[in-house]
Amino acid sequence: MNLRKIDCVAIIGVGLIGGSFGMALRKRGLAGRVIGVGRNPDRLRKAVELGAVDEWTTDVEAGVEDADLIYVSTPVSLETQFIQLSADFAKEGCIITDAGSTKALICEEADRLMHDGIRFVGGHPMAGSEATGVEAATADLFVSAAYVLTPTASTDEEALAIMKGVAEGIGSRVIIMDAKTHDRSVAVISHLPHLIAVALVSLARERSTTDQELFELAAGSFRDITRVAGSSPVIWRDICLSNIEEICRAAEGFQRHLAEGLRALESNDAEGFTSWFEAGNEARNSLSRLGSDDEIVDSSS
Repeated sequence: MNLRKIDCVAIIGVGLIGGSFGMALRKRGLAGRVIGVGRNPDRLRKAVELGAVDEWTTDVEAGVEDADLIYVSTPVSLETQFIQLSADFAKEGCIITDAGSTKALICEEADRLMHDGIRFVGGHPMAGSEATGVEAATADLFVSAAYVLTPTASTDEEALAIMKGVAEGIGSRVIIMDAKTHDRSVAVISHLPHLIAVALVSLARERSTTDQELFELAAGSFRDITRVAGSSPVIWRDICLSNIEEICRAAEGFQRHLAEGLRALESNDAEGFTSWFEAGNEARNSLSRLGSDDEIVDSSS
């Protein structure tokens, strides 16, 4: 195994992210053989048909036993189960990585589950869509997107370097950070926005019972800010339940900033409200300059 090409890759969970990962590897010649592992034969056959994998199996042991790299891309509630199975059946020298949207709990468990000679590197591609399934997968999903790697004290340096090469090979910008910092960050820029979007469309639906023309007035700004409310409820339930503390902390901060603007309005403080809005405007523009307009609608299935 080297930074340019991996002989055999097994992808557990060939949905949007796993399917896109397989397509990206195959398009760029980064893997000699890509095996899809899952529970639904029809979906796995579709993955072969769409070019996400070369072959498939519903047998985890058969799927991973020859793999040099195992990519676990299941819902986060199932990840440690499949990381453990992968570690039990993997050959010596294999690297196991994941695509989970939260990292602290997964990395802690994965470190505990690894056997001698099996190496784990936590990962999270910051890319995706409100759509799910391999039908929504694309070989260019990761191009220009941030790809976070979350090494721990026990992470093998060679394995980390290989995963960095793989992520860069599929077009991503690699960011290396510790798992807890990752979870604090995504609570603000990914998890909380999904909750806000759901709350906002729920409010709009509630108001539409008396203001029946409300949705006819909805324009681009409403569609943009609520788009992620169309994401899979099951996937996002699992993601949010795995990062409760950080999401609640982010929500407290959001409520504090919103309350500041509302106080200015309630007191008819035009200057104060303008300053509040300008501060947000400046922050948004600075994020744009840093390249933060990339797609950050992640889905781990």
